[in-house]
Amino acid sequence: MNEHSVSVVIVTYGSRIKFVNKVATQVLSMSPVRHLVLVNNGNKERFQSDDSRLISINLTENTGSANGFFEGLKKAREIHDDFVWLLDDDNLPQRDALDVLLKDYDHSEGNQIYSSLRLDRTELINNGEMHYEKNSFFGFSLSNKLMRHDATGANFTHEKTNFLICDTVPYGGLMLPLEVLIIIGLPNRDYYLYNDDNEFTYRLTKNGHLINCDPESKIQDLESSWYRREKVPMFQGFFRTKMIASGLYTIRNRTYFEKNNIATNKAEYIFNIAVYMAYVFLFYMPKNGDGLKKYHQMISMIKLGYRGKLGRMTLTEGK
Repeated sequence: MNEHSVSVVIVTYGSRIKFVNKVATQVLSMSPVRHLVLVNNGNKERFQSDDSRLISINLTENTGSANGFFEGLKKAREIHDDFVWLLDDDNLPQRDALDVLLKDYDHSEGNQIYSSLRLDRTELINNGEMHYEKNSFFGFSLSNKLMRHDATGANFTHEKTNFLICDTVPYGGLMLPLEVLIIIGLPNRDYYLYNDDNEFTYRLTKNGHLINCDPESKIQDLESSWYRREKVPMFQGFFRTKMIASGLYTIRNRTYFEKNNIATNKAEYIFNIAVYMAYVFLFYMPKNGDGLKKYHQMISMIKLGYRGKLGRMTLTEGK
């Protein structure tokens, strides 16, 4: 394997020092890492280290994941290491995770992009790939249900590989060559929280890159995302979770992303929204005042996302 230089970008927020200590310490033990850019998004406690590779960006308040990664990747572009590896503050990589990705790049041909596998992404492991169905709403497409069409994402034809081919991947685990980062630009800060990574990585797919998630490069999430904690479909989980802000941002931002990236027929997209939300009303929504209130909140977020009303809302923040 050729000797490469890697900048790692981690964004953290709030009182999460117990996660940051583990992840940052692990990252700094990896020899290809030349710089660790740690974005402190209004943190109460900060990772302390005398390691000269540590570069801290201290923001006075939590400006959201989109702005956090914007600032971190902006700094990484200035550093000019060969690669940039993105991690959330609770993404604990196995010791060889980075070496596996570098080996992938050493043997790659064409416009290949590589990412580590987050072990809690069980749906990706089970499906073996991740592609968007055109005009679907959060993966639901009535025509797909009725006709049993295969999901179609980008117009790629590829041979069977050991990789999991994805239209988008989370920030956590994605590694980009510096020249690719320069081409696709920085995250869209209007997303504030959630789905900014979908929009950011979908630029790669639209630009002709093939995103390969490598199951041999493993990341263990030290904390589950809000919608994975409930162990039920996301819209059903929204009625159970206490992390209401997280759910509202997810619904609003995902709707905006879909409308502007995978909705090729707006009438069909709106129809899929209507059908799915009728299902949510009938089968997921608790038939009481709180259930009806949360259902109306969902509808309001869908409308905001469809109209392109992004940015920070006056809500309690959470993961």
